[in-house]
Amino acid sequence: MSTPDETAVEMVRRQQPCLNCGAPLLGEFCYQCGQPKKGMIRHLPGLIADFLDSALNLDTRTLRTLGPLLTKPGFLSNEYFAGRRTRYVTPLRLYLFMSVLAFLMVSIVTPVRDGRDNGFHVSVGDRSAPAEAGLAVTDAVAERQRAREGRAPETVPEADLVVTPDNPNPGRVSIFNTTPWHPVDNPVRVAWLGETGNAWLNTKVGMLIFNSIEANKHPAKFVAAMFSVAPQTLLMILPIFALLLKLFFIFKRRLYMEHLIVALHSHSFLCLAILLLVLLNQVASWTGTWPVVPWLVGLLVFAMSCWIPLYLLIAQKRIYRQGWLMTGFKFVCIGIVYTVLLSFGMVLNLFWALASL
Repeated sequence: MSTPDETAVEMVRRQQPCLNCGAPLLGEFCYQCGQPKKGMIRHLPGLIADFLDSALNLDTRTLRTLGPLLTKPGFLSNEYFAGRRTRYVTPLRLYLFMSVLAFLMVSIVTPVRDGRDNGFHVSVGDRSAPAEAGLAVTDAVAERQRAREGRAPETVPEADLVVTPDNPNPGRVSIFNTTPWHPVDNPVRVAWLGETGNAWLNTKVGMLIFNSIEANKHPAKFVAAMFSVAPQTLLMILPIFALLLKLFFIFKRRLYMEHLIVALHSHSFLCLAILLLVLLNQVASWTGTWPVVPWLVGLLVFAMSCWIPLYLLIAQKRIYRQGWLMTGFKFVCIGIVYTVLLSFGMVLNLFWALASL
């Protein structure tokens, strides 16, 4: 009579081997390489059933995540730290989904008028010069590099990155110091960037100047570009915000990744709140003639505006478990620093959008 161990070994031998690595399959996935037992080459009804199962599972997790994200401050982060992760959408995927959805909705509903008098103006001197400089900047940089071969290095002036509001030389583009920028005669030069880096930088400067003029004529294109890079801007600020949490709560001895999870959930909530505020404003505009709905929508907008800072404060209290006085003090300090970082990021976002149109 065989022992239980011998029976188990015999069952393993009878299992179908993995087609990728040859290890015995003990379930739907190979424990050695991770390849699934079922491939795409099978009957169509089975593929449709698996697709519907995955879709319904994703929808269930999404609904299970969005509720606490909106109404339970700090709940998702504490659940993640407790090891209950599978039942909710992962923090990074949740943030990417909410940020793209929120900014897409904002870009769709933002009214933009096409024309010269649109409220967005950039003064850079004569409007014919920037267009020529922007369109020909790549060729001009190449011309400058060829010209340097027969010119002493010190004859190529360097421009300081100092922005001036006035243009002392009408008819030319003047945004660097008092000397008009020119891709050949007066380019921007950074010594440690090298020729390739400086060529790329001056190309971006030329496109920035040209597109700032085009944005006055066609602001819809500029707004679309700005909102398209806004999620990436917030994503770059996220690690810095997590570092702030690490510094302010250094005695809690939490890992940096824990603070990053908190930052992802906090920003996901902010994106969800922005999305709801945009939708509420749209409802108010659609039902402007109704007697009760605009008042009710206004009340909801006011409640949501109050809930945003209160939510973040309660989440910080529940996650880091400090007293209300210390939590409130750190909340205000982090808010001030974060506002400065966000403003700086949005300025960079503005210039990058102009240079990337």
